[in-house]
Amino acid sequence: MRFVALVVIAWNRSRRGVSPSRVANLHCLDPYDVNLGTRTGRRHHTRRLFLTILLLGTGAGTARAQGLIATFASADTAEHQRRFGDATRLYERAYGESGFDPVCMALAAGAAARAGLSDIAFRDLNRAIDEGFLDAQYFARDTDTFVLHRDPRWTGLESKLRERRAAVDSSLRQELLILAMQDQQSRNGVGAVLARFGHASPQGDSVDRAIAAADAPRLDRLKAIIAARGWPGRKLAADDGAHAAWLLVQHAPFDYQREVVPLLLSALQRNDVRAGDVALLRDRVLVGEGKAQIYGTQARSSDKPGPPVLDAIADEPCVDARRKSVGLEPLAVYLKSLGITYDGPPGVCKAT
Repeated sequence: MRFVALVVIAWNRSRRGVSPSRVANLHCLDPYDVNLGTRTGRRHHTRRLFLTILLLGTGAGTARAQGLIATFASADTAEHQRRFGDATRLYERAYGESGFDPVCMALAAGAAARAGLSDIAFRDLNRAIDEGFLDAQYFARDTDTFVLHRDPRWTGLESKLRERRAAVDSSLRQELLILAMQDQQSRNGVGAVLARFGHASPQGDSVDRAIAAADAPRLDRLKAIIAARGWPGRKLAADDGAHAAWLLVQHAPFDYQREVVPLLLSALQRNDVRAGDVALLRDRVLVGEGKAQIYGTQARSSDKPGPPVLDAIADEPCVDARRKSVGLEPLAVYLKSLGITYDGPPGVCKAT
């Protein structure tokens, strides 16, 4: 998954004079601390988006990552061809496909500004800030949005950005990003081992023990953060810090996941967490409790050779409407990536 993401973006960027080697390092960089140069506001932003793609490329997010890569590549091509209105719409589509990552709205705003669509550009920039994208260097230096600096609304936008950034604990945010990156690095190569030897093997047992040992101190630290400060949401840790905390919870023991769900639901009411993140964890806990899931994100290994088996879904005719509301692709698209044939939900959704 990492290889695919990096090849796609490196190919697109190399056509525009951006070194593929710089792109290959995007997932190791802190988006608030990168040294920017000519047109690097856009490159800098690409690093931030592809951290999301790399996080999506784990577990249930793989299909989402594949769709996001395709949409982002199309948007990047549209910009290269100066079809900025099309690029705006594609970046806004990516916003939904990413589970509502606000960086996509900032990218959409840049394309809209170049298309002369200033109202749309300001709408999307305001949404990006409201949802925790707080990259001051992007707002100050991205050449796509320079035309907006002359607009009277820009002063208000900058004021909002300063206010939101002042509320963020940058040290906490940085720590969460590092913990999430360590989480991913500790899982490098695990899929290949399990595919070759299986879970029920000495090699599989060894992998499980190694991952559990690596996860334990990270989980202890996350628990301490939450105990002291509550859920580290967008307002406290910016959007990417909050998303990193969610990733750590995805790999926590079930009992702790169940304990965290109410915190996430409360944060969702304040727009302090991504809706897609809440949906994935909520489904996981429901299935673990023996209940029907809501969004169709969970499938279990089959007792027989073949693809996984989809866990039961509550009110299945309306599942795609619920998935769309939290930034998930249609269920059939997701299940296809797992090798599951799905002809669509039974019956007609009667929800209003």
